[in-house]
Amino acid sequence: MGEFILDTGASNSCIGFSSVDRFIMLTEESKVKAAGAGAINMQTQIANDNSFTIGNKTSNRMSFVIFDLSHVNEALFQVEEEAVHGILGADYLKANAAVIDYGRNVLYLK
Repeated sequence: MGEFILDTGASNSCIGFSSVDRFIMLTEESKVKAAGAGAINMQTQIANDNSFTIGNKTSNRMSFVIFDLSHVNEALFQVEEEAVHGILGADYLKANAAVIDYGRNVLYLK
């Protein structure tokens, strides 16, 4: 179980380096650099073929970019929010035909 930010502006779903062991993920080196939330040129790894479940919806063979989320969690801490383990990005939302009902704070997945 983990805490995730739903980020429609993030192209890829991500997990923080510090959460890789928590989710028992196998990672590979990546030459891709990450940028976002005020940080640029961050080292990354990739974790492929993961199962990910929200409610009764399970996605198999899901990939996550692995990078340092400490800057994200520091920003959350400054506004008195809980730390997160990862980010659900547009790749996941699009693959699952997600609909976000902002008025009800509900995420619908196909």
